[in-house]
Amino acid sequence: MSTSETPVLACHVDGIPATKGSYKPVRNRRTGKTLLVGMNRREHEWRSRVAREVRSQWFTQHPTRPMPYLDTPITVRAVFLLPRPKSVSPALRPWPTVAPDVDKLARCLLDALTDSGLIKDDSRVTHLDARKHYADPPHRAAGADITIHTLDKEES
Repeated sequence: MSTSETPVLACHVDGIPATKGSYKPVRNRRTGKTLLVGMNRREHEWRSRVAREVRSQWFTQHPTRPMPYLDTPITVRAVFLLPRPKSVSPALRPWPTVAPDVDKLARCLLDALTDSGLIKDDSRVTHLDARKHYADPPHRAAGADITIHTLDKEES
C-alpha cells in the first residue's frame, strides 16, 4: 500500500514570521487562577495574518467551493523567508543558522492553520517539511511559502 498527495492550497504570506515562543505562568491575584501568557508579542499578529491569507487564498483559488474543514492526514511544506540583518554578509552566513528556531516557526504556522478553519487540528499533520532561508530582496519578500496536501491511500 502506498500513499499519494492531493494538493489543497498553496500560498505566500507576507510579513516577518513569528515563533510560537515560550509561555510563562501568571497568577491572577483576585481569582487565584494561573494563566499562561505568551512571551512573543508578535505571535498573535502573525497567526492572524496567516489565517486571513489562507482563507483569502482558498476563496481566490476555489471561488465556487466552500473551504473544507480537513480532518484527514495532511502534509504541510513551509519555507520561512527571514529578513537578512544588515550586519550579516551573504558570503559569511548564507543560511539563517541563528534564532528563530525552525521548529518554533512551524509550531506557530500550524496553530495559524488551525485558526484559519482549514484544518481541524494541527495533530492531523503527519508530515511536515519546514525550512528557513534568508529573503534577499528584490527577488524574495519576507514571509512564508506554504503548501498543504491531503494524503490519500492507494492500493497496490
